Amino acid sequence: MNLIIIDIDSDYQSLIDNKDFIAVNFPVENAVKIYGSSYDRLVGKNKLKREIENIIGFKDDRLNSSSAIENFLVFTYYLLKTNDKLVVFTAGLSYDSIDHYIKVMEIILSKLDNRTLCVVKNFSDINESKLTDIYVHINIIEKEIIYDFMKNWLMGFKPKDEYFTYPQYFGKIEFETDDYFEMLSFVLAGPNRDYEFYFTNKNNLQNPKGMILINNNSIYLGFGVAIGHEKYFKDKLAAEYMQTPIICDNVLPY
Repeated sequence: MNLIIIDIDSDYQSLIDNKDFIAVNFPVENAVKIYGSSYDRLVGKNKLKREIENIIGFKDDRLNSSSAIENFLVFTYYLLKTNDKLVVFTAGLSYDSIDHYIKVMEIILSKLDNRTLCVVKNFSDINESKLTDIYVHINIIEKEIIYDFMKNWLMGFKPKDEYFTYPQYFGKIEFETDDYFEMLSFVLAGPNRDYEFYFTNKNNLQNPKGMILINNNSIYLGFGVAIGHEKYFKDKLAAEYMQTPIICDNVLPY
């Protein structure tokens, strides 16, 4: 077995181009897609889940979570049964889910002969686990509020993701683009289009992470703030938006 962890900033393109490897979840035409109809059409999912639990030796509730981590665990195991080399892009998984995915895959690989799994982590080297997320909630969707937030608060930030699809994680794809602003415009053009946009700025030590979350026809605007700077940003957001900010620790604000 061989488990290789690669950061998104590393050179993983050679693996995608290597015909010996099956590319999974990458925004390229020949990659196997994990989300949407690909997983829905997978036959024998319950049997695959039982096999995984027999291998890892414990009951894993995430195998029946109806969330992204379920797709990743089951589909990767399914592919590993018939393919020797995979390179998997973890776009759509949270930090906690990525850690869990790697833990489970490490056990599975130890039971399979001559398998190589390369896991490409979908984030920069910013340690989000050490940040406090601070949000303000706007109970209506107004483009001007979002654009002002981007202009006044996110200068110097870049999108965390490189490719965007709607729906974001599940369902038949209605729209896709490699331009986050194009996706933002699409999401804002109609009701009931939930989406999560994340931004990073490695050079901003106080708040290296920014968020624009659109959920249930409302907006959450926020930052990931380093230790010692929470009060400053809480007070700043409160003064700007005339409300008490929502404080979160690596969970969504809704």
